[in-house]
Formats: sequence, structure tokens, C-alpha cells
Amino acid sequence: MIQKLANIAEIQFGSYDKPQETGSIKYLHAGHFDKLYKPTKFEESFIELDGKNDKFLLQPNDVILAGKGHRTFAWAYNPDFGKAIPSSLFYIIRTKPSKVLGTYLAQYLNSEKIQYNLKLIGAGATITSIPKRELEEVSVDIPSLEEQKKIVDFIELLDEDLRLTQDLLEKRTALKQGIINKLMSKKILMS
Repeated sequence: MIQKLANIAEIQFGSYDKPQETGSIKYLHAGHFDKLYKPTKFEESFIELDGKNDKFLLQPNDVILAGKGHRTFAWAYNPDFGKAIPSSLFYIIRTKPSKVLGTYLAQYLNSEKIQYNLKLIGAGATITSIPKRELEEVSVDIPSLEEQKKIVDFIELLDEDLRLTQDLLEKRTALKQGIINKLMSKKILMS
């Protein structure tokens, strides 16, 4: 079933706040996310709830989408990450869990075809900016919740395989460098 994004979710911009080194709520920027769109680079960027920014606090099944900037990507919030509020760079897409899993929607929005369409929507400015009205019109192919879960599980297995392959490559590169250093130091000592 194909649905417009506006029919399956509420969409709003994240909060514009000044981050602090410490605090109780993580304040997310695009730089906190790696190449696989995981928040692995989180650094000292916190805020406190003040009554004005409560509505931006991420909820289970929420998706954030970088709607401004050079990297357009989506990430599904997981409460295990801790309390978080995305910066105004992001759209908060509050999905209807009875229709779509946030994890599925994030993967769908990160697909090559949708990424291409989002870049077209945001084109024309020096820095990409996706208008909310046009984002709401994006069509989303929504299979059953069971099928969504299967798709997400499979993609997560592929992500884990990529991560393990990257770790192995880094370890092999370090091993190679160590062997080269050892060989060169012996050659220098022999001269």
C-alpha cells in the first residue's frame, strides 16, 4: 500500500537550542552520525528540558530526517539511546505505529531512490533544504507490519556484516603496518 508521508506521520522541525557540555538530554547534530547513519560519534552536546522544548523530545517509533545540509539521511530513534532532542537541522517524523515501524521508515527514507528524490526536492540552494510541504507529499510503500519487521531485521544483519568487515579491515591494516615497521627497523639495524 502506498501512502503519503503526511498520512502516516506528524512532521515538525527539531529544536533550535545552544548545546552545553553537560546536561540530561542529548542534543543531536548531523556530525553525531557515522556513514551508516548510526549515532556513534556523540560528543558533549546536551540541553535541559525547559518547558519550551519538551515537544521535541524523541519518542519510541520516531524518525529524524536531516532536512537541511549536505547529508540527507534518516535515523529511527531507539529509547535505549537515552533521552534526545534533535537540532533544527532535522525533521521529527512522529509515525503512527499501527501503520509503520519507525525503523522501517528510516530504512525506506535512506533507500537510494528516495534519497535521490529528496535531493531533487531540496535542490536549488547552496545548502540542501527540504521544504516540509514537499516532504509531506513523499510517497511511502508500506507493507504489512510483519513484512516491515522482516525487512528491517535483514538490513540490520547487513549493517552488522559491514561493521564486522570494517573492523577486520582496520585490524588487518594495523597488522600490515606493524609488520612493515618491524621489517624496516630490522633492515635499518642491519645496515
